[in-house]
Amino acid sequence: MMETTNEIRGTYRKVKKQGNRLLLKRRIGFLRFWGSITFAQRCYFLATAMLLLQLFFDVKSGLFETIMFGFALSGIVSETWPRFMALWNSLPGKAVILFVYAVIANFALASASGLVNNITGVSAGALPYSHNFALILMVPSWFFVTTLMALVGGMLVIFIYLFFLLLLKPFGVQKLWHKPGYRYVLSTAVARFVWTLGVALQLSVLAGQVGLLSEFSAESTSQLITIENETETSIEDSEVLLNDKQAEDTSELEDDLTALITDAKEKSIRYKKAQRQALASFIYEFEADSRSRCAHPEGTRVIELNDYEILQIAQTPEDEIGYTYTVEPCRSAAIGLD
Repeated sequence: MMETTNEIRGTYRKVKKQGNRLLLKRRIGFLRFWGSITFAQRCYFLATAMLLLQLFFDVKSGLFETIMFGFALSGIVSETWPRFMALWNSLPGKAVILFVYAVIANFALASASGLVNNITGVSAGALPYSHNFALILMVPSWFFVTTLMALVGGMLVIFIYLFFLLLLKPFGVQKLWHKPGYRYVLSTAVARFVWTLGVALQLSVLAGQVGLLSEFSAESTSQLITIENETETSIEDSEVLLNDKQAEDTSELEDDLTALITDAKEKSIRYKKAQRQALASFIYEFEADSRSRCAHPEGTRVIELNDYEILQIAQTPEDEIGYTYTVEPCRSAAIGLD
């Protein structure tokens, strides 16, 4: 009996010793691997590991997803920022970047001008301060859209890079445009492509949820009430379709997608309405004058469009944005009060 116990103990010690040795080797190997990769590769590795944990253990946590995409975004930024700075420090690169920003600024100015005209009914040239304020209101939307465009452009570059890397691999070319000692080029490029796509989709969903993409929707922005009616109709149609799909035992993914689209539309409407109300309040409080050479009813404010016309603004709480705008003739002592 004692001999059997001693044999079991000896076997246990041998197995434990071999296990500790194997664990130590694995630990040393992981530490060597961790020390040989770059900061961006570590971010992609952590994000991928968290994604696998989420898939296998069905983790449903907003904080978990935020940290996961945060690692991926940190890796993307750490790789793209030095290249952006290198491009900026070169004369041709600086010209390209300034040209792109000039194009974006032109579209943003035109969009802000359209918002002012949509509210007041007159040209934004007559309201320069309000035009600038409308541009400030447009900045978040254009910032997100510019970021998404940059990510999509980055995905195209990564795809082309992967294509040439696979094409040249049989000829002994293992990596392109990397420093000596850079490891795991192909796997890193694949991870970079996947996470760039994931971050772009995540930012698109986030921007849609808070209404930042409302300015670039296919719906008309001429009148908010028209948009609301169309949205209410689309929501009702979505609810009918949702009920039909539920009656037909559709999958849970389709229900979530319908709810996501409906919620994004509602938040886009609220975001547009808040923009219009903020701009209308700015026009009344800061751009318009309470006193003018042109006669106007008490309690209203005016903006002189030219020597003969004024934009008269009155507070109307029952109105959707709280103000009404009318173009009236200038009735003054010089021109005539009639």
